Amino acid sequence: MKKTGMIWLIALMCMFFSVNVWADISDKKTEPDIKTDYYMIVESKQGGIDIYAHPDLESSKLNEELISNGTALHIEGEVEDTAHSRTWGYVQYHGMYGYVPLDDCRPAQSRKEAIDSELYIAGRDHVDYNADYDVKAYTSEGTQKLYQGPGEKYGEVPGVRDIKNGESLHITQDAELVDGSHWGVTTVDGKQGWINLDDTEEAARKRGEFSENDTDSKKEFVTMITTEEAELSKTPEATEAPMTTAMPETTEAPTATPEATEAPTATATPEATEAPTATATPEATETLTATETPEAEEKEVFVSASSEEANSLIPTPFWWIAAAAVIAVAGILIYHFKKK
Repeated sequence: MKKTGMIWLIALMCMFFSVNVWADISDKKTEPDIKTDYYMIVESKQGGIDIYAHPDLESSKLNEELISNGTALHIEGEVEDTAHSRTWGYVQYHGMYGYVPLDDCRPAQSRKEAIDSELYIAGRDHVDYNADYDVKAYTSEGTQKLYQGPGEKYGEVPGVRDIKNGESLHITQDAELVDGSHWGVTTVDGKQGWINLDDTEEAARKRGEFSENDTDSKKEFVTMITTEEAELSKTPEATEAPMTTAMPETTEAPTATPEATEAPTATATPEATEAPTATATPEATETLTATETPEAEEKEVFVSASSEEANSLIPTPFWWIAAAAVIAVAGILIYHFKKK
């Protein structure tokens, strides 16, 4: 009984602690109560504000340094903290989503005011309103976006295609912001916007992430592939010529000559004279006319010449055998006449 009671006590304690933990997690909000779309500019007596994982000053901070005064924030949602009479803004900052206390911010009347505020705190030495140079786009993803301000928080310029690696972009204004990012104004498809100048070949080369050898090797690889594909596309036509020159078939002309030697077995000289006509070697050479290549013509001449030599040699033993047969027949006839 004691063991059973201890087991039930441990089970109840586990359930009690799990309920408390679940309650703590459920109290942490990760999504805003309402969605919004406006800009706020940081103005804090402490010189900046922090961004939190949840709308609670006791939750973990997502930033290492304060978001300095003058920084524009895109407020994408709100959460009301009635217990502390505080409104929290849901924002994106350097790729992180979190909450900032809006009582340390002032509203911006427009996107332009938000951008001007950030350029102002960047300082005159870090903003060039008369920039005039070209850069080439480069990111590990292969493409990048054109934004409505110096930061992803300003949103993409609508109706503009993605910028591909290697594209040349003309910069007419650039700025190094207080958060360390570097942005420039350019035009794509007739629409003006901002690009991250850290996503260029020049910046990647300074970081040691890009070299001219990379582009050269890619070009060589592409040309190698294209040349191989071109050769492969031509090889079927090239292989047709060897297939038409069926040399083993032309060698049948010499093999046809033994059939002509069958005439002596008939012992009939008139029939033996038909043997040269039986060697249809010219017909065999007609198959070579289908090959219109110069090599085929040379082979045809060679085969026809060899066949003519074979024909010129065939009658010599035939006539000797025929003469011997005639002499033998004459001898036999003479022998019979003398015997009578």
